[in-house]
Amino acid sequence: MISEYREKIILTYRQLLKMHEELLTKIINVGMTGEYAEVNIVFKPGDTYKFDLEQFRGTKDNNLNKLLTFFDDLENLMNSLANINGITEEELEDVNL
Repeated sequence: MISEYREKIILTYRQLLKMHEELLTKIINVGMTGEYAEVNIVFKPGDTYKFDLEQFRGTKDNNLNKLLTFFDDLENLMNSLANINGITEEELEDVNL
């Protein structure tokens, strides 16, 4: 049985994971409709491609740069929380929390 405090930390981390995934999608969408719009036209509906955020770094788009900085800060926060609290994959997958 874990403490209520630890449970809240794990639930918060799970929420941060969701935010992390959504932010990644938003960054790609902003990049592909902004500075990288000319690249976006080569994709057809149903095409799949695995984007790497490194592809969007070094842009002149201030909004995209701010989003990338926020993404990096969020990752650092998540890594710190996981390390400080020793959060395990099993805890993150536990449906009873």
